Amino acid sequence: MIRSAKTLIVAAVATALTALGGTAQAAPPGWQPCPAGDVPLECTRVTVPVDWSEPAGDTITLKVSRLRATGTRLGAVVVNPGGPGIPGTQFLAAAGARFAALRASYDVVAWDPRGVGGSAPISCPGPRPDSGVPATVVERERFERETAAWARRCRAAVGPLFDHVDTVSTARDLDRLRQVLDEPRLNYYGGSYGTRIGQFYADLFPQRVGRLTLDAVVDTTSTNGPFVDGATRAKEEAFTDYLDTCASRPGCPLKGMTPARVRSWLIPRITAEPAVGGEIVGYLTSPADWPAIDEHLTRVRAGTYHPPADDEAGDVLNTDVNCLDLPDHRTAAQVIADSRRAAARYPLFGRLMTATTVCNVWPTPATYHPHRITSPTPILLVGTTHDTATPYDWAVRTAGNLGTGRLLTRDGTGHGAYGTGPCVTGAVNRFFVTGALPAPGTVCPG
Repeated sequence: MIRSAKTLIVAAVATALTALGGTAQAAPPGWQPCPAGDVPLECTRVTVPVDWSEPAGDTITLKVSRLRATGTRLGAVVVNPGGPGIPGTQFLAAAGARFAALRASYDVVAWDPRGVGGSAPISCPGPRPDSGVPATVVERERFERETAAWARRCRAAVGPLFDHVDTVSTARDLDRLRQVLDEPRLNYYGGSYGTRIGQFYADLFPQRVGRLTLDAVVDTTSTNGPFVDGATRAKEEAFTDYLDTCASRPGCPLKGMTPARVRSWLIPRITAEPAVGGEIVGYLTSPADWPAIDEHLTRVRAGTYHPPADDEAGDVLNTDVNCLDLPDHRTAAQVIADSRRAAARYPLFGRLMTATTVCNVWPTPATYHPHRITSPTPILLVGTTHDTATPYDWAVRTAGNLGTGRLLTRDGTGHGAYGTGPCVTGAVNRFFVTGALPAPGTVCPG
């Protein structure tokens, strides 16, 4: 999720969603109690190579947690809530109660992906240079020089892991976790960025796919430019939905203003202080956070706004993963041209998100080559018509690309659908417990 204007490129794919669960059997060797409040978690660590092409080389350990099933156990479901950069073990500790129904049949297992949380977290010395939002080719070239120098310093400080936090490596880690769990096939729920992990796993290990659910789907066929464009479109549409509900919130400071008037007032402020827009982008992910946008814009209107402190460690990991996954070979001139087109289509966030991409100057080349991923095993995809971070058409396209993908639609607003109501939640639970997919074309109310 976005922390400041410095991480706008990845603003739309970072959010945690939901997951699944568990059994009542004796803990295998290595699992130790690690309760989080009233949540009866067990934890262990799993060793993986830093570089999967050199499995006998340096290693790191991944932090793993689980909630055991409360009834007759069918197996384990592994969960990733999104990001990149969200520790799965913290998510499970905070969200354990929502897995009660599935825990009648499954263990629910989460892990901190490499470079995150308790799994060899990466961070960089010193903050990323704050070059603002480039508006010209000259400004973009300066932005690239400063960013490239910072990224090289970061890579030197982190060491080899910097080059290996890509999602292909994480998918291989996930298969090691499957082996540790003694599961013949992977049962998995991924939300947002977690859907990229799930798709990469299906691409690498098609014969080991069990029951996979991908919610708030990321399109894995795109390079950096189209990816950022889609993420920006989702945020611009989310802001429209935010404005449409303004009258229902007592604290909304924009009552009586037309959408055109709001944008004409806000665009100059975002241009002058990009963090103003960065905070809006972050809060737009969930309608539950829209009162926070009200408070934020109230401070902006009153002239009392102050930019938040940066979360540099999270920013670095988020950026590193996306740059390793999303090839970007554009020149500074091409990025600026794209940002101008984006500004015309998405007046609030187009230039803000497009002109601040850093992947074309990242010191490690992308490790993934975008392509259509197929699966011989049916996969359940869940798409929300007004998803606030990953556009609905990404879910539609991915379902078609997979060949065996079954799309379940939630007609509503928000990022991710599992846990938002009985229709989607029940359909996902039935799929995991019985293997039954919802009927083609099923639409759940939002």
